[in-house]
Amino acid sequence: MFGAIVAGRLVQTNLQQIDETHFVFPLEQPYEINHLTVFLLGTVPFPEGYGASVHFAWPGKEYIPLGVLTNIKPSAIYRLRPHLPPNAPLNQPSPPAQLGIEIAPLSQLESIAAQIAGEGAASGKGGEIVKKVEVGKVAEKVVKNLFNYLHSFGGEIKLTPETPIPLSVFQQWYTSFTRKIENDKGAAFLDRED
Repeated sequence: MFGAIVAGRLVQTNLQQIDETHFVFPLEQPYEINHLTVFLLGTVPFPEGYGASVHFAWPGKEYIPLGVLTNIKPSAIYRLRPHLPPNAPLNQPSPPAQLGIEIAPLSQLESIAAQIAGEGAASGKGGEIVKKVEVGKVAEKVVKNLFNYLHSFGGEIKLTPETPIPLSVFQQWYTSFTRKIENDKGAAFLDRED
């Protein structure tokens, strides 16, 4: 019913069924895993109103929720590095990790998906939906904001390529810039300046 692929490895074929609703993939060399794909094989869909939660447990640790699979979303890629435990024995032999899958009603899975999205937003690591950011465009907008700030002094500072600008001016700009980001809950004000 389920398949899993650790990036750079062959498809996992060692699925163990614990009971009617619980499945486990043991994953060897877990501290070398960065990305993990979990998917429905397509041979047996979930019953109407059901899906599965996907969980991961490092050796000797509790399960952490990764995401949800449904008939509408039958596969997902998860990044495990953000969940790496402190003092993980990298590049050393270790017991296998566990990839757990639990079939459950969709109503139960909604709360798990909300929990994962909330944890991602709170940690700054992102949930499953990530907005692609073009770094060059953001940098250009930040520099434009600084340029406009410096020009706002009018005749106080004559700007030429050789004009020395006191560090206190940059500190004032930075303080104002970070305040705007905090008040705006992001950098949307940079888009308004265009």
